[in-house]
Amino acid sequence: MSAIDVVEVRDFLTHFHWGRHPDDPMLDMRLGGGAYAVHRNGHAVVIDSMARPGQGQWVRDYLARTQGVTRFTLVCSHWHVDHIVDNVAFADDVIVGHAHTREVMLARRAEFEAGYGDYDPFTVVPPNLCFEGRLDLWVDDIKLELHEVKIHEAGHLGVLLPEHKILLASDLLEDPLWFFDFDFASAAVQRAEFDRLRAMDIEHIYPCHGSVDTIRRGGYSKRLIDANAHYIDAMLQAGAVSDETRCTPQPLLSDYLEAGVISWWEPYAEVHAQNREAVLSLQGGS
Repeated sequence: MSAIDVVEVRDFLTHFHWGRHPDDPMLDMRLGGGAYAVHRNGHAVVIDSMARPGQGQWVRDYLARTQGVTRFTLVCSHWHVDHIVDNVAFADDVIVGHAHTREVMLARRAEFEAGYGDYDPFTVVPPNLCFEGRLDLWVDDIKLELHEVKIHEAGHLGVLLPEHKILLASDLLEDPLWFFDFDFASAAVQRAEFDRLRAMDIEHIYPCHGSVDTIRRGGYSKRLIDANAHYIDAMLQAGAVSDETRCTPQPLLSDYLEAGVISWWEPYAEVHAQNREAVLSLQGGS
């Protein structure tokens, strides 16, 4: 298991970063990412159990040892494998997720447990408390609002800490760009969801996939929402992706890169290439 970098974001909020490993065979390890935990007075809500077996257990052990946590709740932001691999570490706890997340995990259990793509085989432990739309949790006096947001994947949850104006975005927002999936919701529906996020009272954004240095400096501003919205707008412009030599990500994002809102990380060229294919399919191109 790769080393985990611990970032104490606030006295009640910790980020566990698995690092950026450009030579790793797993795309998510190349992109970099991690999980978050909101903790206070012996209780922790952990958002996602990460991408490799043992990582969730490592997070659990760290919080027990350093924060005295004895009660755990796990939130599954969505069913994608890099977010659910070590749910087994929380098998005896409340595991919260969208109903769609549980449905997919159960339907694909055999596939995941046999070894899915570049991922190690893992024990599938789905959410045991499911909802749709909105659910509120509390960690002592800290309120966590779980919002269903139609970006990236069906049933994706964003976690808003309203009193602290913090959004734990998981894969709703990424630095420098995000994965497209138009099978569960149209591009127009997903684009409108960025406007909904923009209207929320947020000052600090912490995504799963992003720069750990930015997270250390207090996270991303709401301009990360603007950058991600701009990216889909640029990709959906008529003819924008038809010429591969013209459709390169850095020029599309140049204003936000130059302003330091986001930073380029080369493995995201692979994500951009997948997104280009998704838009071509949407537009009936090839």
